[in-house]
Amino acid sequence: MGKEEKSSSIEQQMAEQIIFQKVNDWLGVELVENAKIFVGNTFMQPDFYSKADGIIGEIYAHIGKPKKAQDNKIANDILKMLLLEKIEGKIYRKIIVVCDEDEIKKIKGTSVLAKCIRQFDIEVKMIEIETDLRDTLIEAQKRQRMVNA
Repeated sequence: MGKEEKSSSIEQQMAEQIIFQKVNDWLGVELVENAKIFVGNTFMQPDFYSKADGIIGEIYAHIGKPKKAQDNKIANDILKMLLLEKIEGKIYRKIIVVCDEDEIKKIKGTSVLAKCIRQFDIEVKMIEIETDLRDTLIEAQKRQRMVNA
């Protein structure tokens, strides 16, 4: 098995798909998954989006204490959400969805990232996932850590 296969995020993609369905049900609107939103000569691709309902959001299928890379990804995704609002001149319901208590504690805590989330009115939602899926994600993360070590 090559390095690409060992670090594959197929399990994460599967988890994000399941979480997306739960978010869709929770919000009760028809969200677009991974919509390409063009911003000038480039584009952003949020995990879920509804222009009509003014919703944009990201899903983080990570289990355990977040690493710096997860914080950076969340911060980058927040910037994209804020950029979309600025360019369109429209306030969106901005949502970050997580599936783990450690992640939610971190982004609702006292860090600069957590303060930004509160200051920019970004909603944080915890979506529970089944134990089997959770275990699968943990195993995939262990494999990825071994590959990236």
